[in-house]
Amino acid sequence: MMISWRRAGYLWLAGLALAAAGCGAAGGTQAVVHAAGATGSPAAVTAALAAPSGTPSAPGTTASATAGVLDGTPAASGMPTPAVTATATPCTETKGAFSSVAVPSAMLRYPIDTRIYLPPCYASSGKAYPVLYLIHGLNFTQDQWERLGVGTTADKLIAAGEIAPLIIVLPRDRKDVRLDPAFVTDLVPYIDMHYRTLATRAYRAIGGLSRGGGWSIHLGLRYPEMFGRVGAHSPAVFFGDENNLLQYARTDAKIKLAPVVYLDIGDNDAQRQSAAWLDQVFTWFNFPHTYKVQSGGHTESYWSAHIADYLHFYAADWLLPEATAPPLPTPTWPYE
Repeated sequence: MMISWRRAGYLWLAGLALAAAGCGAAGGTQAVVHAAGATGSPAAVTAALAAPSGTPSAPGTTASATAGVLDGTPAASGMPTPAVTATATPCTETKGAFSSVAVPSAMLRYPIDTRIYLPPCYASSGKAYPVLYLIHGLNFTQDQWERLGVGTTADKLIAAGEIAPLIIVLPRDRKDVRLDPAFVTDLVPYIDMHYRTLATRAYRAIGGLSRGGGWSIHLGLRYPEMFGRVGAHSPAVFFGDENNLLQYARTDAKIKLAPVVYLDIGDNDAQRQSAAWLDQVFTWFNFPHTYKVQSGGHTESYWSAHIADYLHFYAADWLLPEATAPPLPTPTWPYE
C-alpha cells in the first residue's frame, strides 16, 4: 500500500509528539523527587514511579519539551527540544541554627522549654539525623550549653568531617523530680515525631554537666533501651540516688544492656567524689566507660574547653550509615 509523502510526514510528526510527551512526563516525575529533597531515597522513588500516569509534571517541564511539536513549529535543529530536568542545588550552609520550642508534657503539666540545634542543610536534605540530649547545670537554663559553644563547635566538627551532622536538644530542668519520666514519655517522643530523627538507641545519646550529669546518668542507666551513649561531665549525683543507680546498673548487667559512658571531671572540682564513685560502679559491673580527671574546676570555662571532646564521644559511631554502623561495645558481664 502506498502512502503519500505528506501523510508520512504527518505520521512522523505525530510519533515525535508522543515521544516528547513521554519524555516530559518522566522529567516531571524526576523534578518532583528532587524538589522533595528525596533524591536517591528508595521510598521516594518508589512513590514517584507508582504515581498515576496522569499526575501533572513540574510546571513548564513538559510544555517546553513539546511546544515545538504540538503547535507545528519545528525546533531550530529540526528535532524536539529535550526535556529539562530539575536538579538539586548543593547545600552550601556551614552553620546550624537554634530555635526554641515549648514541648508539651502531660506528666509535668507545664511545657518543657527547649532549645534545638538543627545542623547545616537540615531543611533541604530530607535526611534523618542522630540526636544528642544535653542537660544544663543547677541554677542555669536550657541555653547554657548553647552559650558554652556547643553549636559553633558542632558546626566546625561537621564541616571538618570529624562528626556526622546531628540534632542537639537542650531541655530545661526546673528542679522537678518528675523530669523522670517526663523526659522519656513526653520529650523524646515529641522530638522523634516533629523532627527527622534516627529513632533508635544507637543514634540517641544523653549527657549533662554538674546537676545535668546527675540526670544523664540517672536516665541513661534507668532507660538503657533509649540511650546508647551517656556522658556525665563533672557529675553531681543526686543525694539519695546512689541506691537507685546501683539497682539500675545491676538490672542493666543482668539484661546485658548498658550504655557506653564518658565521665570527666576537673582535678580541682569539689564533686570529684561523685565521678570517682561512678567510675567504681561501672568498673565493678564491667560497663564500657571512659573516666578522665583533667586540669580545671567546676566551672563553665572547664566545660567549654572540652566540648569538642564530648561531641567526638557522643558521635563516635555516627559517621557510618545506619545499616552498617558497628554495634555498641559489648561489655563482659559478671552475671551469667
